[in-house]
Amino acid sequence: MIRANVILAVTKRNFRSYFSSILGYLFIIVFCVAASVMAFNTQFFAANLANLDQLSLQFPLLLLFLIPAITMTVWSDERKLGTDELLFTLPATDVEILLGKYLSVLGVYTVAIVFSLVNAVFLAFMGDPDTGLLVSSYCGYWLSGAALLSVGMLASALTSSATVAFVLGVVFCCVPVFIGNLAGLTDWLLTQFGFSGQSYGFRTAVHGLSLQEQLRDFSLGVLPLTSFCYFVFLTGLMLYLNLVVISKRRWHATEVVGMEMQYASRTVCLGITLVSMLVLVSMWPARADLTAESLFTLSDATYTTIDDLEGGQLITIQAFVSPDVPREYSETRRRLLGLLREFDLRGGSQLDVRVVDVEPFSEAAEEARALGVNPRRIQYQQDGKLEVAEVFMGAIVQSPTDNVEIPFFGKGLPIEYELTRSVRTVSQKNRLTIGVLQTDANVISSGGGMGGGGRDWAIVSELRKQYKVIGVNPSRKILADGIIEGGPDDAVEDFDVLLAVMPSSLTQPQMDNFMDYVRAGKPVLVFDDPCPIFSQGQSGLTMAPKLAKPSPGGGMAAMMGQQQQRPEPKADNGELRSLMSLLDVRWDNGQAVYDRMNPHSQFGALPPEYVFVSRSGNPKQAFSSESSITRDLDDLVCLYAGSIQETSRKKEQEFTPLLQTSGESGLLAWEEYISQSFSPFTMSPTAQIMREEDVKRFDDTYSHVIAAHIKNESDDNPLNVIFCSDVDMISDWFFMERNLGNLDIEFDNVTFILNAVDALAQEETFIDLRSRRASLKTLEYVERQTRELRKKMNDEEKAADQLMTDRLDEAREELQAEITKVQDMENLDPRSKDSLLRQKEQQLNRKLDLDQQELEREKNASIRKAGLEMKREIRRIETRVRLFAYILPAILPICFGLLFLGLQRSAEQQSITAERRRR
Repeated sequence: MIRANVILAVTKRNFRSYFSSILGYLFIIVFCVAASVMAFNTQFFAANLANLDQLSLQFPLLLLFLIPAITMTVWSDERKLGTDELLFTLPATDVEILLGKYLSVLGVYTVAIVFSLVNAVFLAFMGDPDTGLLVSSYCGYWLSGAALLSVGMLASALTSSATVAFVLGVVFCCVPVFIGNLAGLTDWLLTQFGFSGQSYGFRTAVHGLSLQEQLRDFSLGVLPLTSFCYFVFLTGLMLYLNLVVISKRRWHATEVVGMEMQYASRTVCLGITLVSMLVLVSMWPARADLTAESLFTLSDATYTTIDDLEGGQLITIQAFVSPDVPREYSETRRRLLGLLREFDLRGGSQLDVRVVDVEPFSEAAEEARALGVNPRRIQYQQDGKLEVAEVFMGAIVQSPTDNVEIPFFGKGLPIEYELTRSVRTVSQKNRLTIGVLQTDANVISSGGGMGGGGRDWAIVSELRKQYKVIGVNPSRKILADGIIEGGPDDAVEDFDVLLAVMPSSLTQPQMDNFMDYVRAGKPVLVFDDPCPIFSQGQSGLTMAPKLAKPSPGGGMAAMMGQQQQRPEPKADNGELRSLMSLLDVRWDNGQAVYDRMNPHSQFGALPPEYVFVSRSGNPKQAFSSESSITRDLDDLVCLYAGSIQETSRKKEQEFTPLLQTSGESGLLAWEEYISQSFSPFTMSPTAQIMREEDVKRFDDTYSHVIAAHIKNESDDNPLNVIFCSDVDMISDWFFMERNLGNLDIEFDNVTFILNAVDALAQEETFIDLRSRRASLKTLEYVERQTRELRKKMNDEEKAADQLMTDRLDEAREELQAEITKVQDMENLDPRSKDSLLRQKEQQLNRKLDLDQQELEREKNASIRKAGLEMKREIRRIETRVRLFAYILPAILPICFGLLFLGLQRSAEQQSITAERRRR
């Protein structure tokens, strides 16, 4: 029977002896300072996140030297001083002494961890860290250190020298720390011996035994049962080996070899048993998610989707994943595999998850391509070189009646949402249908007539993952019940929501058909734009509502001598008057809104016509909290959007603003930001956006509505329309960026569009899941310090631009004065005056060009100087913060060390009689 009082006595003896000298405190000080150096390095400030990711990444290396320093004297000093015989003759069993020794070093390590909590305090000073994430991270630190302590004790038990024990401890601890690096070697060896098919599974198993891999979930804010058991089993195995070593003194000399073989067999059997138990535990991956937003817990929508699968219906998820991916995609790969495992466990017999490891040029790669999962070429840095890798990380979700392809899981793609939506889509017997109105925007390529050529926009491909998408020809009658008449072979097809992009380009007959459908009260999502940037090319803005339709054949027909057809005029002259009258709103087809509020300094160079709808800059008005479409959105950007104004409120009609600008905004008339011309290429008028310095802006302090939901549930005038006055927000670039996640900011453009479609289709299951995201816990202290610097730099850039503009205006006035002076000369005949005037203009224009170049150089030099000064000041701020972070952790253990060593010395002096003290 194990006696707790005996264990406690041994624990106190060793714990007190560790802190009886300054060496114990020195180790703790070194540990705390080294942890701070690892936690708050340059990458910490570059990431701008209030977490301990940098420390978690390097923590095993820190333990590699701290643990042997703590354990090197546990057994070795006993043998060196000869106190081991005295210790083992005490009325205590070997197990009690072993546990007492282990608890003493565990107590010392716990003290070091407690002192290092200063890092968490420092994070709280720097920002608002996730408390659950910090708790799980420190749980991982404590458990990993507790496991390695038993390894270090084994090294100390093998020698009587503390130095040798330290070296052996480092060597032994290297096994669990670096075993993951042997995965590649084992893969090569198995391949050489003809076991390439089993190489990946074995490599994954070896890599999973590494300390870094076991700490990964803890650093994400998750307490995994598998990792907890890993550390407990490792500790148990190493303590057993400690017990074997310290019990060797009782072995008879003639039985040493036999006993060693016996205990070696026992150790191997115990190791196999513990590994088997670990494998069994990993099949039931119970995890406690401590993050504030429960980011690694399946959502209710996912549980509902899986639970709603009909009996006997088998859904298959085939994921094609490259075994080796660039570092920036390793976390995405890990989360994808983890969520697939959760789906597999939750789905039971109705959900079959198959993960295929795809090597380049393998049969699996050909299978993936055949199913529509193609590799993505990714550039990345490795050892200072630019490398290119083909990465497979996609999936296909199939049912007996349907399938959905997810070509690639990028860094910005919400993995759980994509998997859940795909499972729900293929499990439905009939998908809802989205009709896409065919306009000059050519959003959809299917169908005949307008919009029939080219390729689909990304929004169409995205909608096809959840809905059936068809093209709707506005030249044909669209009945109120959503049936298209007059199609090929009298085809009749129904749809649930109509998506209309740039309906201002419709002709009058087409507009009449469109308006008949809207008046029927059917769900309609409308995107129109006074200045559609997506249509801008060499010929300018060809699709602006203010401009006439291009002539059929364009300038090519004129150049070939063919007679041009006149384009059919736009309905309402492109002003959508009939639609605006029905919706009871006002929208100017040439008026653009701007907003000076830009909370993202990295986009400070963009003109105010790039409107950032953001909670950080306009928390109360930016997004409607009443609508599920925008309730959970944070950041969205519109380009040269229009403004919607409610004209008069009808009692039965609801007008819900979805997107609004801040009060630092205003409106620009068409001619105030657009210069028009005639294009010989298209033989039609085109428009170009003016330079930013040529646009005059006057704030009106109003908050302008960019998108709104207009609803009328009355029987007389039914309406269900979402009108958004910007088309560029649904351009392909936002879908590409959402997948790749290259920016530091997650724009919600795609989420807004999909939420709007779901709300109109009354399919709101995924709105909350789609909007689910981790809130960024940034370094608010550094941001506050640098915000003023960035503002100062922006002011200096604007001042430099204004100075250059003023000086150029002065030069132009001088030029005009010289020209006027020549024109007023009465002693010259007209021919001589014209000649002199041309010479003077050429001379002054050359001077003006030189002045402009010199002013441009001065302006660029001034901006560059301001930028360098700002970067230097930011670096100085980060250096001060870093030095404070390095010094602070050492103060607390130094103070405690001085206090306790002083108290110990005082107690020793008081125990000596006055006669024996040195005078």
